[in-house]
Amino acid sequence: MAYVSYRYSQIRKISLPGLVHAGKDSAGPVEVVPLTAAGRYHGPATTILLVGNNTRTGLDPSDTQYFGSSSDVGGARSDVTMLLHLDPVKGATILSIPRDLFVPMPPHSMVGSVGKIDAALNDGPEQLVEAITNDLGIPINHYVSINFDGFQHVIDALGGINMTFPLPLRDSYSGLNIVNIGCQHLNGGEALAVVRARHLQYKVYGRWLDDPQSDLSRIRRDHEFLTVFAKTMRAKGLTNPLRANAVIGNLVGQVTIDNGLSISFMLNLLRAYGGLNPDTTPELTLPVTLVPGANYTYTGAGYGSVVFPSEPADAETIAQFLGTAPALSQPQAVQVVDRSGVGAGSRVASGLAADGFNVASRSYEYSPAQPSETVVHYRPGDLPAAERVMDALSGAAILSADPQVPPATVVVDVGSVVAAGTGAGAPAVSTATSAATGGPPATAVPTPDGAAITPSAAPLDFFDPRSC
Repeated sequence: MAYVSYRYSQIRKISLPGLVHAGKDSAGPVEVVPLTAAGRYHGPATTILLVGNNTRTGLDPSDTQYFGSSSDVGGARSDVTMLLHLDPVKGATILSIPRDLFVPMPPHSMVGSVGKIDAALNDGPEQLVEAITNDLGIPINHYVSINFDGFQHVIDALGGINMTFPLPLRDSYSGLNIVNIGCQHLNGGEALAVVRARHLQYKVYGRWLDDPQSDLSRIRRDHEFLTVFAKTMRAKGLTNPLRANAVIGNLVGQVTIDNGLSISFMLNLLRAYGGLNPDTTPELTLPVTLVPGANYTYTGAGYGSVVFPSEPADAETIAQFLGTAPALSQPQAVQVVDRSGVGAGSRVASGLAADGFNVASRSYEYSPAQPSETVVHYRPGDLPAAERVMDALSGAAILSADPQVPPATVVVDVGSVVAAGTGAGAPAVSTATSAATGGPPATAVPTPDGAAITPSAAPLDFFDPRSC
């Protein structure tokens, strides 16, 4: 236990007030660990935010030639954003959030009032936690972040990892360069190039072709990598004491956790979930739609390539991830503000009224962008009312916590890609299969220019690396 305490003391810990803790002990922000009589963890479900941090600050000097220094690439982004949900009864589930998801930012964010969700980390981990919690309605209990160096060194300490490549692959941005096909042994740097590759090209009949889905394909490959990594850890990572020490030693200096993630809590999570089968752990991705064009413009500012959320697929996927549907409550009043620029506010207000909502006011404001999301503003503490309104919407809609909203009221800023109520329509609809189930579409859903809704779970493509 003294060794564990020593290693734990080497991990950087931060305070994140936005996290939700199941219990506190009297000494401070350390979570109380519920145990059975046999000493096993038997507490509530836990959701951990896992971040692959692309900050260049603190990188090994030898690595700056590959990734750039902090002066070359300033700030930090959540290159990989995953949520791990651990349930004592149902086991583990993973949910990835696309880095280009366009969302409202928390109040007072330095990056502005809106942006891609990966940019929230630039303001600090607390802002990323708040963005996910406020915009998607997902409570987060703990936070773990690892940077480039930590990832590479852990893979190297494991002795590398094996993956098979059906085709030659390359990505000049991540440094990936796979010349030969078949099962190959990857060191830390090569493994990092695989998980970071979102400008991937594959070679077929002597021609290099582009992977058209960029980050969305990268998420799919990262899920496969995570499965391979977990099986490798189980096979050889922690059974050999010397190797285990090397893995832990390389990990602790490159990881940041919240200060509520205590030693006892982590050990009991390991005992409770260490036997899970990586092959059967559900790995989900939040369904989105790609906004046409290479540079989305919002209030005159360019944001590059972005993706929009999509209801009801997002709500279905989040409920599957959490293992429970959200608690809904009827708001006392709904205020509808038409910011669509295409007259969608009238249709949405009528649809909500037909569904039994008290639409207390209707107004018109400028349209910040074309196309645009619908933003459902709610006062902190009134999330169930906001989710009740979201339940009546379909299309590009997202939540936003706003202390300026009156109590028991929900304010709906109507965008151009949305429908509300039974039978409401919109000009452009997706004919994609159901994102949450992979089955045929139940109803048409408004999307930008009729873009397809990405699935919450997708099989590997023919060119993707996989387990040997």
